[in-house]
Amino acid sequence: MELLLPKDIESKILEDYLSYQILFVEFQSKFLTNIYNRYQGVEKGNLVLYYAKQTQQAILRQKDYNLNFNISYEKFWENHHKISPNRNSVNKVAQDMLLPKETTRRKILQLIKQKVLNKKNKNIGWLPSEQYKLNYNLVIDQEINDVAKLIGYICKKINLPISKEELVKELREKFSFYWFHYLNTQLEYLKLWSKQINDLELVLIFLQVAHLFASKVKEKNLSHKYLFDNPSLIKDYVSASISATSIFEITGIPRATCVRKLETLVRLKMILQDNITKRYYLIPKAIEDNLVSRDATEKVVKVFSEFYFICIRAIKAKP
Repeated sequence: MELLLPKDIESKILEDYLSYQILFVEFQSKFLTNIYNRYQGVEKGNLVLYYAKQTQQAILRQKDYNLNFNISYEKFWENHHKISPNRNSVNKVAQDMLLPKETTRRKILQLIKQKVLNKKNKNIGWLPSEQYKLNYNLVIDQEINDVAKLIGYICKKINLPISKEELVKELREKFSFYWFHYLNTQLEYLKLWSKQINDLELVLIFLQVAHLFASKVKEKNLSHKYLFDNPSLIKDYVSASISATSIFEITGIPRATCVRKLETLVRLKMILQDNITKRYYLIPKAIEDNLVSRDATEKVVKVFSEFYFICIRAIKAKP
């Protein structure tokens, strides 16, 4: 295979954008739904990702001293027990997460109360309770499978023959390496949207509408350029609508909150509500010059393409 670069992966995704979006939006919806339900809010979940990434980084640093250090998933909690959290001021965390200082402080205290974050050597870190660890193990097994499915899609696009089973095995064997980069990617993704929308739960709700649209489009080989050059295409899929009740059932966000945030998305001209059915659907304005613009979606593709590149390069480097 010729030398592979992140931009090559970007090109593959953009060429067959709708096909990729069907898989990606479902994946992100599931991911954000999980963190919303585990932490009672996407923003709090985002803070957990921040501290969890630092944990994985600290584990990876052990390989600086011992190249044979075991960073597998099976050894993860044992490794986790040995590391100490970084010293992070609330100011630094707030700046990194694009959150107000007092909001950051309040949410950190809530996560400590929930026994997700805790203190060790006077530093706050991702130090969850034993019950949390049991629940985490169940969630992470499925998440490893989901990440393997996404990487597998890219491998097929670049003609790299590797099975999902092989990918799952690789992710588990070098868990802290892959998960550090995965968490970093998710943090970058959420930061992109934080700059655009000052409410990450709006992103989760919008994903439900976007996923329904993508799954209804029959032309699976529509490129990113074609879609954004022809936003009127969206008008042909007004039937791809969803109710506030359905979003509540999928995400766990209370129905009243879903209605309020859907109304916000309507005001932002990203979706519309049918006056008769009261269901919500995507509109051309959403991708013409709005928050889900050509530029914004290309940035998301770029962020994840870099993650896929890191994974594929590591896989190819195996002896």
